[in-house]
Amino acid sequence: MLSSILKLITGQRGVIPLAAMAAMLLAALAWIYVQGLRFDAARADAARQIQAERVAHDETRLRLAAAGHEIVRLESALDMARSSTAAVQGSLRDALAREAEAAGAAAARKRILDQMRTRPRTGETTEVIDDATRTAVVGRINRPL
Repeated sequence: MLSSILKLITGQRGVIPLAAMAAMLLAALAWIYVQGLRFDAARADAARQIQAERVAHDETRLRLAAAGHEIVRLESALDMARSSTAAVQGSLRDALAREAEAAGAAAARKRILDQMRTRPRTGETTEVIDDATRTAVVGRINRPL
């Protein structure tokens, strides 16, 4: 059958056309084999790339999970810092109120002392504080805390 195909192609009979056909067949088989090797190499390279991408993807997932845990930790720390800040602000407001109250008390004491007048004590030669100042000081000392 092969020889009849060769007869049709070459129009000759003999071993040379058969050898040429065998050489062409071997060359075609060699080419197919080389193409198969190239295909196998490309497939192996693609498999390595896919594996590398999977490893990178898994690493990214781990980093994402770690970042999620870090976000939760930082939010907790932020809440603690906010509550501490609120407590410090409350303490500061209280301290400022006490300072204002103390400044008012100091001003009241200064007014009392500025209005103080001395008068001569009866029966003695020393001077004493007048009754209005004494009443103001007693009222100031006996006020509720």
